[in-house]
Amino acid sequence: MRELHGAEGWRRRGAVLLGVLAVVAGSLGGAGEAATRLSVDRTVIRAVGSNCVRPRSTGFAYHYPVKPFDVQHPIRGFFGDPRTVTTATFGEDRPGSVGSFTFHNGVDIYAATGTLVYPVVSGVVKIARGDRVVVVSPDFRTFQYYHVRPAVHAGQRVVAYRTLLGRVLPRWLHVHLTEIDGFRVHNPADLGHLEPYVDRTVPTVEDLLFTNEHGAAITPTALKGRVLVAADAYDIPPLPVPGLWFDFPVTPALVTWRLSSNGTIVIPQTAAADFRLTEPPDSDFWRVYAAGTYQNFPVFDHIYYIHRRGRYLFNLTPSPLDTTALRNGAYALTVDVADVCGNRESFTQRVVVRN
Repeated sequence: MRELHGAEGWRRRGAVLLGVLAVVAGSLGGAGEAATRLSVDRTVIRAVGSNCVRPRSTGFAYHYPVKPFDVQHPIRGFFGDPRTVTTATFGEDRPGSVGSFTFHNGVDIYAATGTLVYPVVSGVVKIARGDRVVVVSPDFRTFQYYHVRPAVHAGQRVVAYRTLLGRVLPRWLHVHLTEIDGFRVHNPADLGHLEPYVDRTVPTVEDLLFTNEHGAAITPTALKGRVLVAADAYDIPPLPVPGLWFDFPVTPALVTWRLSSNGTIVIPQTAAADFRLTEPPDSDFWRVYAAGTYQNFPVFDHIYYIHRRGRYLFNLTPSPLDTTALRNGAYALTVDVADVCGNRESFTQRVVVRN
């Protein structure tokens, strides 16, 4: 059988998952329990006339730091992606685990070893040592270029796309680009910044996970007490990434959810994660991501899991959902995931409150 890659592959796997869910739902009871059966609906909305195709003019636009500058390059790491290194057992990381849990504060642009890296905006070099170069522009924007061998020195003036900053170091296979506007880190893929940038892939919600406050799994057809809900979601980079990172997931730019009953909104649209412009401080990592989240190629208990796909569990309920405040009965829990270009998937699962 032909192996499927990218959005097509994950979509087909999702269809298989839904088939399994349908079997599970059919085993939950007879016609008298139809209201309690597990039911999932998906709606895919592709951006039409996306602003990514014709981005707004902002005065903040810049091209890629590698040649050809005005051509879109593959990006293997997105803004807001989880970055996790822990001594916990594989997949057992959670608040309080020993390690590093941070948000990826830039984009990782694919580039072969030795690739020449240039500034995307003219300015003055503030740092040029180790594997990084930092340039500050006249409008007080700071651009950080990581995983390069510097070819400039602190205090040197550099010209966009002309002055060589350095070369990509061996083994990294990318240049990390961070943009900081004043004191706030900014998503380079935000419309009107990194150009050209077009994304036609659609983020996906793989599944919803329901647990009690102690982390024990509970069935969505019998919710009671205080409940934690997480969305297992991902996106696929807009361009295929060569090499080991091909077909590896990244995070959606926006994750929101709502709860309704018979068409009436019970809990209004609530943002679980919003990386479209900026990102929260790293101290909020476990408010955005749920226990069990880890990056692509994760490190657990001093073991590097090369070529292991990341798992992105978005914490829909940083504070537990108190089902005792809801009437018993069936509800629709809808999760929307979107990218910066407006491609979106809406995932609705029927749940039942039984206090």
